[in-house]
Amino acid sequence: MTSLITIHKGLIFTIILRMTNDYHLSEDLTQDTFIRAFMNMKKVKSGEHFRPWLCTIARNIVRDHYRRNRNSPSVSFEQVEEFQGQSDDPIRRRVVIQDALARLTERDRMLLTLTYYEGLSLREIAETMKMTEANAKVCLHRARKRLRKQLAGYENELL
Repeated sequence: MTSLITIHKGLIFTIILRMTNDYHLSEDLTQDTFIRAFMNMKKVKSGEHFRPWLCTIARNIVRDHYRRNRNSPSVSFEQVEEFQGQSDDPIRRRVVIQDALARLTERDRMLLTLTYYEGLSLREIAETMKMTEANAKVCLHRARKRLRKQLAGYENELL
């Protein structure tokens, strides 16, 4: 059990962090994800389905949390403005990207996080998101276009 946590905690924490934009909340929800996973371990069909199954649990944990607390996951534009400064500031770049991601839908954030932060294959993304590979490819393309639109005007900070 400990090895499963060690292997997957980075993935799950990153997914949850991208959905919540709150480091401490992400730590708590990551723990909740593994607790729920271990309680339902018998439901996973095979070892190759474990990772997408665990990502689905993480996504549902975050949704449940926000349903209970009625908070919306976002970074305020004021937080982005705090980092006005040098265009090569890596913190500024990270905040600009985080803000743009936060303004996207949950589905778009999840697709982009699984692709760029976790490096999952299209097949793994499709399985995690419970869609066909073709649909995942189209949705990912559209999510990239929407992210590009959100990042318009920040080219100097990002390059």
